[in-house]
Amino acid sequence: MGDKYSIDERLDKLIQSFEESNKAAEKRNAEWEKRNAEYEKAREKSADEYEKWKKEMQKYLGGISESNGAMAEEMIFNSLEKDKIFAGIKFEEVDRNIKLHSRFLDVKGEFDVILKNGDTVAIVESKYKVRSDDVAKLVDKQVKDFRKLFPMYSDYKIILGIGGMSFEQKAIEDAQNKGVGIIKIVGDKVEFHTDGIRVY
Repeated sequence: MGDKYSIDERLDKLIQSFEESNKAAEKRNAEWEKRNAEYEKAREKSADEYEKWKKEMQKYLGGISESNGAMAEEMIFNSLEKDKIFAGIKFEEVDRNIKLHSRFLDVKGEFDVILKNGDTVAIVESKYKVRSDDVAKLVDKQVKDFRKLFPMYSDYKIILGIGGMSFEQKAIEDAQNKGVGIIKIVGDKVEFHTDGIRVY
């Protein structure tokens, strides 16, 4: 009998030990799940804060870029308006920020500066930083859009210029290869590089 109780006691102790161990494991798991939930919450909050900061920075940098782009356009327009000469050609009119949308043709056009005389139109685009894509868009898209939107100038020669405060090297090379005049803002001066300009 004593041995039997002794075995029972041992079993009881073993079961008790197992239950305590199981409770401790459950407690550890609950603690781990709580900490993991807190970590995930903190990570989500951190991600949200990062996204908020990123959006604010993008808005801020976009504002600076837009402001610098507007300044570049202003300087280029004022310089062209002053004597109305581009690529050695005298123009009679200088207009800016021309926007036109033809629903019939499904064409939208936006042109920073346009110079006109009796037989030639100059389309000049301005950016804060001129990239290769800007040159391609001017040559491949904006000339076509202008021809569609302004059929009264269908017989006119078109010359192109692109200006900015800074240029990618490839943008300079592309402009030169495609016969697009380069307009550089250097300090408070505007420099024109129009050798090799092409008629479109």
